[in-house]
Amino acid sequence: MKVGLMIGYSGAKVQLPMDLILEAEAAGFDSVWSAEAWGSDAIT
Repeated sequence: MKVGLMIGYSGAKVQLPMDLILEAEAAGFDSVWSAEAWGSDAIT
């Protein structure tokens, strides 16, 4: 089984939680995932 870490969406400024990512790598996690957005939803 492969295990991944979801770090969420950082918004306009990319700020990665590197301490958490490095700890996950040391613990044997296989991947790190981040949310992606191409724009905000329009208000209707």
